[in-house]
Amino acid sequence: MFKNLNCGAIGQKASFEEAVALAREFGFGGVDIDLGYAQEKGAAAVKDLLAQNNLKPGGIGFGLAFREKDSDKAWADSLANIARDAKLAAEIGVTRAATWVPPVSENTPFRQAFQKFVARIKPAAEIMGSYGIGVGLEFIGPRTLRQGKKYGFLYTMDGMRAACAAIGPNAGLLLDCWHWYTCQSTVTDLEQLEAGDVVYVHLNDAPSGIAVNDQVDNKRELPAATGVIDIKGFLGALKKIGYDGPLTVEPFNEPLKKLSVKDAVKATSESLAKAFKAAGV
Repeated sequence: MFKNLNCGAIGQKASFEEAVALAREFGFGGVDIDLGYAQEKGAAAVKDLLAQNNLKPGGIGFGLAFREKDSDKAWADSLANIARDAKLAAEIGVTRAATWVPPVSENTPFRQAFQKFVARIKPAAEIMGSYGIGVGLEFIGPRTLRQGKKYGFLYTMDGMRAACAAIGPNAGLLLDCWHWYTCQSTVTDLEQLEAGDVVYVHLNDAPSGIAVNDQVDNKRELPAATGVIDIKGFLGALKKIGYDGPLTVEPFNEPLKKLSVKDAVKATSESLAKAFKAAGV
């Protein structure tokens, strides 16, 4: 496992070159890849920049329009770009792509929504797999996001594991400890995974004094800030199953957003060091 930087995930804006410099300055092991930058500069230039700064490629976004609101045309148009993205990413050395999956379906009962979801993701995942890239799919756990919605969808770890099994061998979890906590999974659940079940990981913490069923998705804390989320158990389980990929902070935290990008990255790095120390990894 390695500390990985994505400035957007901490609410900051930075160019790819700025992100690389900040990652190196504050002791990160990797950085997520900006495919727009890579298309402009070329894969060789990105690889050289990473090597010069002793960084690994973290992951890329999975640019497929697969959600309920996306039309069939939008899905087909985005699918046409997947091979281009996968080829470029593979040339850089990327082996992980990831995205989030809505926890509710506004208009479609679960069975139909599940079938459409798998049908849309499967061909894109197969393309990614042909380039050696895993596709991480994030379940979204908070109960507060499902209130007032008619149809629940894939909002648990086991539900998303079942979807991944239907999609194909390179589909796995984008595992966020916030969603693991809010869907009330356990360390034992994590220990029953295999390393290949987890493609990418997000870390954060939850505000104190709020019941798990009342937690609100966009109000989080930096990893190990409050101790509400069992970061020791979470990281310990990932170590036990042999996960060796990026650990990216995604706190949706307003005070962090108000800092300068440099101070925000520094605070993020310090939070990861605190989490690692607590977990003994």
